[in-house]
Amino acid sequence: MTKTMRIFITFLLLFSLSVSVVHAQDHKQLKKFGIDTKHIPKGLKVGDKAPDFTSIDQYGKRIELNQLLKNGPVVLIFYRGYWCPLCNQHLQKFEDSLQYITQRGASVVTVSAQTPGNSEKMIHKQKITFHVVSDTTDQIMKDYKVLFNVTEAYQKLIEKYLKLDIRKVNNQEAAQLPVPATFIINPKGIIVYRQFNYDYSKRSTVKEVLEHLPPKN
Repeated sequence: MTKTMRIFITFLLLFSLSVSVVHAQDHKQLKKFGIDTKHIPKGLKVGDKAPDFTSIDQYGKRIELNQLLKNGPVVLIFYRGYWCPLCNQHLQKFEDSLQYITQRGASVVTVSAQTPGNSEKMIHKQKITFHVVSDTTDQIMKDYKVLFNVTEAYQKLIEKYLKLDIRKVNNQEAAQLPVPATFIINPKGIIVYRQFNYDYSKRSTVKEVLEHLPPKN
């Protein structure tokens, strides 16, 4: 075996080892955020066609994405639940600045896996007026590729410190949550902005959303 060949093989082995270490670290980090790495959600990308959905909001109003898009872009926010302080703070900021978004002709829709009754707790506390949807079948979250199974270790932490069971909050057999994510969908139904981060402390800002909203016609 030539010296060049030995150097090349050594490089390949070192590269493979480094990739394995990074992969292991990534999985460790994901588990830290409660994500079961058997299925890691990737989220839809900018340029993807946004799946249509129909649901009922907190006012009992039928919400259909394609109908909302006829009036302008839609800001679609996925959040974990009323029990998540970061989610509440995030949604409160959008409520406080809602007029700047609606002035651009846009609608805001927020989606979680929790039951409508538990969504009411958040709505009442944060005084949310934009559309709040309970995705009780998980279909919207699946279509936007944000849904994940919560690790048992993380479930136990939630039960210990927040005194609640994610499964009961969502009225489901399995503990599942969405990655907190924000998508802007233009009137043609195309995703033009996405904020998707496994670290639930990283959220979209109102400023970012306003900067990426399509110009009002």
